[in-house]
Amino acid sequence: MDLHFRSDAPVILDGLTVQVGTKVVLKSLSHSFPPSSLTVILGPNGVGKTTLLRTLAGILRPKAGSAFICGHPAGSVAAKSKVGYLAESNGLYDRLSAMDNLLFHARLRRMDGGAKEEALALLEKFGLDGLWNAPVRTYSKGMKQKLALARTLMGSPQVLLLDEPTSGLDPDGSEVTIGILKRSSKEGATVIMTTHNSYLARRMGGSVLLLKDGQIRDVGSFEEVLKPYRRLRVKLLDPVDRGKLKEILDEEEVRVTGSAVDEFEVVVRSKEAIPELIRGMVKAELKLLSVEPGEVSYEMGE
Repeated sequence: MDLHFRSDAPVILDGLTVQVGTKVVLKSLSHSFPPSSLTVILGPNGVGKTTLLRTLAGILRPKAGSAFICGHPAGSVAAKSKVGYLAESNGLYDRLSAMDNLLFHARLRRMDGGAKEEALALLEKFGLDGLWNAPVRTYSKGMKQKLALARTLMGSPQVLLLDEPTSGLDPDGSEVTIGILKRSSKEGATVIMTTHNSYLARRMGGSVLLLKDGQIRDVGSFEEVLKPYRRLRVKLLDPVDRGKLKEILDEEEVRVTGSAVDEFEVVVRSKEAIPELIRGMVKAELKLLSVEPGEVSYEMGE
């Protein structure tokens, strides 16, 4: 059995295949998402991240295989009652106030009492409490994204499906959102979000599910899947001759341009090779200014 598969998990993919138009976007995905977990579905645009969330939310139907939410087929009324879904488009009612948007959503979810108090608390978390009665049409793009996030969290759904949740947010708004989603997972929710941003995936913690060509390429921690240590960016206080540099690092792949360089990338064999690599550069009297992870590629985990 797949090590990443639990038959009692809140969200289960069982041989899930999804076709959009004439294109098969997702191909035989099998995976389970446990409770109290946060999973980032990572990959470049066009690999099926949004399609997967839309299928779990019941907007798209599988061509083959199944998806289950809390034991119910995805798209069923019972499954939808367990889900908070943030789509690419915010779906807000521009002529209503922020509060009215949230209360209308609460009625659709058949929330029993306390909806206004919860709405006020969420608006405060996202810094919108001073504008709760203003029409949403007066909101900026970032404010609308915050309100859409607040609506998704109404009623503390057991499963949260979020498509690029930090899109349009400033750094402060992104940090607030990251904190709220991490806290939701610790309090028992199964949080599944998409991004093409590897930096955000690293910030979120939890698990990374790497999608490529409509298939699950790898699942694990950010370090396990993306292997950021494989590529190091080195900055020197004084430039060094390119030829000498390649002599010093003859067993590693060195990426440099120009004849004399003070900044370059090294692709290392393994994580364990990094300390010896640094000692070798110091021994060769390279004046190190910094050694840090280079740009992470989706291909690095292969």
